[in-house]
Amino acid sequence: MNNGDSGELKRGIKSWQVAFIGLGGVIGSCYFLGLGALIRDMGPAVIIAFAVVGLIVYGMMISYAELLVNVPRKGSFVAYTNEFLGPTASIGIGWAFWFNWVCYVPSEAIAVAVVLNSLFPGNQVMYAIGTLLLLTVINLSAVDIFAKIESTLSIIKVCSIIIFSVLAFGIWVGLWGSNGFLGTSINFGSGAILTDLFPNGCGIVLTSMVTVLVTFQGTEIVGLAAAETQDPETAVPKACRSVSYRILLLYMIPIVLILLVFPTGLASLDGSVFSQVLAEYNLGFWAAVMAGIVLVAAFSCANTGFYGTVRCLYGLSVEGLAPKCLGKLDAKGSPRNAVLLTLGAMWLVLILGLFSGGSELYESLLSVSGFTGTLAWIGIIAAQKVFRMRLKKNGYSDKNLLAAVPKNQDWTTTFSFVAQSLCLIMLAFGEGQLPVFIIAVAAVALPIIVAAVMKKSGRYHPEAVQSTEIQFDELFPPKGKD
Repeated sequence: MNNGDSGELKRGIKSWQVAFIGLGGVIGSCYFLGLGALIRDMGPAVIIAFAVVGLIVYGMMISYAELLVNVPRKGSFVAYTNEFLGPTASIGIGWAFWFNWVCYVPSEAIAVAVVLNSLFPGNQVMYAIGTLLLLTVINLSAVDIFAKIESTLSIIKVCSIIIFSVLAFGIWVGLWGSNGFLGTSINFGSGAILTDLFPNGCGIVLTSMVTVLVTFQGTEIVGLAAAETQDPETAVPKACRSVSYRILLLYMIPIVLILLVFPTGLASLDGSVFSQVLAEYNLGFWAAVMAGIVLVAAFSCANTGFYGTVRCLYGLSVEGLAPKCLGKLDAKGSPRNAVLLTLGAMWLVLILGLFSGGSELYESLLSVSGFTGTLAWIGIIAAQKVFRMRLKKNGYSDKNLLAAVPKNQDWTTTFSFVAQSLCLIMLAFGEGQLPVFIIAVAAVALPIIVAAVMKKSGRYHPEAVQSTEIQFDELFPPKGKD
């Protein structure tokens, strides 16, 4: 039966670009801007929060790599949640993921406009519109054009973080500034370890963990890109593991250096904390450069998010969980209908956001994004766990897999699943976060309710959609049977 797909996604992404696309989705304006608020609220304990989330990301990525290589799917994580968790869970997780990025990409366009307006005062509304217009043009182009642009932007961001780290290290050891070697005098001078680590208490760390997860959102994009890479069997496991390591290094080292040279009480959302640090030590030129990098980061994150959410919508259609017209591909191998629908929704959000106030929209979406994005990660790990159970039931072990989670690292996937679930629950207990929690839950529940109503009325038949891909029982038939 026709499922709306008219071919295959174009494989126009090179192996090295997959890793940088994954980094591009992660290192966004939330890292450069939102990090200041996290440091202000958590104090030095922010380093503990990022270390925990780094481990969470690693557990999720190695789970994803196992699924991507052994059960190849065009629908990416949506296909896995559908096959291993069922259509109900997949509808909720998939549409929430789409909603997440449809709202968040315009907020990144607004972030670009805010920074541009501060550097070159003018028409902030036109800056935001121009940003989303450029994103529109890029994502209407062939996938190889997207890959070239996004991998280049990602390289710029990585280089800027390396430059900052060198400058901050120089400040710490006394090469720049007039304070000499700083040692631990800035944030760790009281002599009481717990007081230094948790100046605002332990509770703020727990209730803010979802916001930390937001700064890592987009890691799953490497999986969405995997369906279009030229060498998925080799590229995917390598990219999934290396992205986790690189993210950990790119995040942890700069944060440690910030804590060594910059009082946490001075950090804020008024600008990039990276710029604030360099300006504090009279490195004005480099502070301006880091302010400009926020533009690149916001645009890059929006660009990658656009790509990812379109592929998610395509995956929903392929799996029969969205209208079949959204799974049709054009002559370039691009899901054009999914692109157009997502574009329309993003333009609507941008217009509403500009009328309601850009900065308020940007801040309010962080927690919602953290909830819906984290739910997708939980779904990936849950699908991998069910995959393993079915594998064992059919008489196979991890030795029969092309790429498997190492046995000595299997605990990380369980830790990732449990920790993320607790983070979602803790969101409801944060100050002023209950409305955000309700909105996030609604983003998951409403698509499930709509699908149930349509199915009951006879207008929706997910069971009638027959996948053209090889199913699990064909890839791993029960031992002793053909």
